[in-house]
Amino acid sequence: MTNQLPKPNIFKPEDSKPLRWGIFGAGWIAEAMIKTIQLNSNQNFVAVASRTPGKAEAFATKWKMDSFHNSYEELAAREDIDAIYVATLPSDRLEVALVAINAGKHVLIEKPITMDLLEAKAIYAAAKEKKVLAVEAMWTRFLPQMDIARQLVADGSIGKPELVVSTFCQANLAVPRLFTLGGGNPIIDMGIYPIALSHQFLGKPDEIHAFAKLHPNKIDEEVHAFMRFKDGSRSNFVNSARSALPITAGVSGSKGALSFGTPWFTPSSITLHTTEFNDKGKTWVDESGMPEHLGLVHQVHAFAQYLEAGLLEAPLYSHTDSLTNLETALTIADQIGTVTK
Repeated sequence: MTNQLPKPNIFKPEDSKPLRWGIFGAGWIAEAMIKTIQLNSNQNFVAVASRTPGKAEAFATKWKMDSFHNSYEELAAREDIDAIYVATLPSDRLEVALVAINAGKHVLIEKPITMDLLEAKAIYAAAKEKKVLAVEAMWTRFLPQMDIARQLVADGSIGKPELVVSTFCQANLAVPRLFTLGGGNPIIDMGIYPIALSHQFLGKPDEIHAFAKLHPNKIDEEVHAFMRFKDGSRSNFVNSARSALPITAGVSGSKGALSFGTPWFTPSSITLHTTEFNDKGKTWVDESGMPEHLGLVHQVHAFAQYLEAGLLEAPLYSHTDSLTNLETALTIADQIGTVTK
């Protein structure tokens, strides 16, 4: 085991060519994104579009943006826009993403990229045809603690990963979007995080077993999922939009283990443990001053660097990664009998 934890490789603003961005959608995640961009980035978010009357104008005024549009097509047609952050509802992401892609714009698309596997494949196929960079906004992959985790796994510090356990339990029953068809469904909107964590360390599962508590409208409130992989490794998670718990995650290997600070999918911390009982381990703490959704900025800097390098997908979160995660989420959704469309 290493004597000290490696330093994270961070996607820094000074290493990222400033892009001219547009935003499709003016909801809360778009607000979270532009807040961290304006505080922590050299990227230039210049225009926003929304089909809801008055919403784009109010957003642009609040965040002192240069301009706004009531049409996605108008924004996409602008020659002074390099990339578009797609922050609309999951149910219309195919239509909206294609507006940007067909206009030749690079796209960062909020997760879940869609709620349908064929639609997600269509987005990536169109992006490849138009030769534009398309990335699903799985921001956790780009966080500093996840880079440290990758380094520790690669150098053998925990041996071969064989067990991933995580939770994402937040009392979200009062969030109408999650319990409205097309709004994401908790197993897809929230569950994509623990699913992506399992895939990151263990690959694609061979077996999936899940049970759930469903809302009266048949959308899932809480899911317990268990997965087994070809090499015998295992994963399980609890995803609840009903009950609150500390949002924890850990990865166990043959020589040691990793645990992440809470909430684990936001900027937090990472600890490397031995296999000894109650080992306190060695810990790295994110002291960047960008907690919670301020951490969205890392993926934007990564996007800008990938674009400058001429890439069409993100090495840390490829199109295949994105499709595999969605496929697992939809398999679980089918097993538990939740209604997704």
